[in-house]
Order: sequence, then C-alpha cells, then structure tokens
Amino acid sequence: MKRFDVMLEKDISGYEGEFSDIIHQAPAFYRMMTRLLDDKDLPKSMSPQIIAAIAYFILPEDIIPEDKFGPVGYVDDIYLCAFVAYEVMKETGSSDIISRNWDGGRPVIELVEEILNREKELLGNKKERMMQYIGFDEI
Repeated sequence: MKRFDVMLEKDISGYEGEFSDIIHQAPAFYRMMTRLLDDKDLPKSMSPQIIAAIAYFILPEDIIPEDKFGPVGYVDDIYLCAFVAYEVMKETGSSDIISRNWDGGRPVIELVEEILNREKELLGNKKERMMQYIGFDEI
C-alpha cells in the first residue's frame, strides 16, 4: 500500500487553480503532522489534536470533500493542520517543533499564519462545523 502523502502528491500534481499555492503544501502538512507524533518535545496533551488532523486528511467525506471539489477539497484539511500547528506552538511556547518537522516548499510559520488569516476565504462559514465534526470543543 502506498503512503498517503504519496497518493496526496499524485492527487494534486499539476493542479493550477483556486488556492493552488496552499494546496501544493498539503503533503508537507500531512507529513508534518505524522512527524509531530514522534517528536519527543510534543506535549502528550497535543497528541489527540495531531491524530485528529491526520485522520481528517484521510476521511473520504469531510466538510469539503475531495471527491466533489477535487484538489480544492483539501483546503479544510490544510486549514485544520495549520490550526493544530498553531496550537502546538502556543502550547510549547516555540515554533521550533513545527519548523524542524516541516519539509514544505514555503516557510511554515508564515504559511500557518497566512492560512489562519485566510479562514473565511478558505472555509467560508464551515469552521465551526469542521471543528465539531472532529470533536474539538474549543474553536
């Protein structure tokens, strides 16, 4: 079985359209979440959020499904990873843990901030529904 990030790369390869600058970072966000689980500096209290972000990527029917929207359907998955990455930075008081687990083509801290600032553009009014869907009590 192929690794999910490899399948994800294939799914978005060649995509040029709405949010393509962010969508092309999807595999790196997925890998960052999986690497964070093994990072010795990750507070154990953050593990459920990391696992939720990974699971959300894999779910076939999420709030913005890829089957219906194509690569644009990854914006909610990416947003959730950026949200969780920000929460990890707040919890640890440092961006180091995020930076060292990132292999994307753009600087991760700036990218996380950009994605969070573009919430309405990326998700519309779907953030609360997405957070409820994965069991996050706090928005």
